[in-house]
Amino acid sequence: MDTSAENVHLRHVLELCKSGSRPPVETVSALIASDPSVEPLLIDLVRSRALCDAFWAPLWAVVILGERRCEAALPALLEALTCRNDLIHEGVEFALLRFGRDAVGPILQFLDEHPGLNGRVHLYAVLACAQDRRALDYLIAQLRRDEECMGAIGWALTQTRDPHAMSALERMAARFGKRDPDLQEAWEAAQTPQPTANPLLAEWRTHWAWLEDEESETEPEEPAPEEEEEGPSFLPRCYDVPCPVCRSQLEYDTRDGSVKVVLEGRRSTTPQDAPRRVE
Repeated sequence: MDTSAENVHLRHVLELCKSGSRPPVETVSALIASDPSVEPLLIDLVRSRALCDAFWAPLWAVVILGERRCEAALPALLEALTCRNDLIHEGVEFALLRFGRDAVGPILQFLDEHPGLNGRVHLYAVLACAQDRRALDYLIAQLRRDEECMGAIGWALTQTRDPHAMSALERMAARFGKRDPDLQEAWEAAQTPQPTANPLLAEWRTHWAWLEDEESETEPEEPAPEEEEEGPSFLPRCYDVPCPVCRSQLEYDTRDGSVKVVLEGRRSTTPQDAPRRVE
C-alpha cells in the first residue's frame, strides 16, 4: 500500500469496520470531509458487505456517501436495496434524500429494472421529496399500478401537496379506500393543513447514533463489566476484513486496533461472507 492520503483513508475505513453500531465521531467526520479519493473505498465497502446483516460498516458507508453527495456511488447505493436488511434500506433512503433531483433519473431506471423490489417504498419516499415533475408523474402512475404498495405511495403523495397528486389520491381512495385502510388514512391526512409523517416507513434515527457519542463525552461513564468489554455480541476481538485497496484479507484486533495481512492480494470479495472469527 502506498504511504499517502490513500493510506490515511484506509485507516479510517478500517476504523469504521471495527466500530460497530457507534463509530467514533472523528472517524465519520474525517471520512465526510476527505478528498474524493476516499469514495472508491466507501463504494467498495457498500458493495462487498451490503448483504451481511451483522456488519455495520456498509450502513455507515452508505450514510457517509450520502453526506458527501457522491454521484458515483448512486449505483452501489441503489443495488444495496436488493439485500434483505431493513436497516440498510433505511440508510439508503436517508442517503438518497441528500441528492435531491440528481437521484431521480437513476432511481427511475433502477425501479424499471427491478420490478417488485422489496425496498421500493423507500425509493417512493425519496421521489416524493425530490420536487421533480418526472418523479411525481411516476408516483401518480404507480398509485394505479402497484397495488401492493398503494398505501405507501398514497402517503408519499401526501407529502407533495401537488394538485394532480391529490386528485389521483382522491380517486383511488374512493375506489379502494374501504379495502386498503392505509390508502384511506393517507387521503384523510392529505386534508390536514400540514403534511403528516408517513407511518408506514420506519423512523430513521440510526444516522444520528454516531452523534450520541459526542454528546455523551461530558457525562461520566461507569466502567463496563468485564464480560461486556468486547462491545456488540457480533463483534469478536479479532476478525477479518477485506482491504478495499489491495484486496488482501486483513486481521483486525479490536483491542488495540492492530492490523496484519493474513491473505495477500485477494482480488474479489463475496458479499455473503460474514466477518470471520480468528481463533
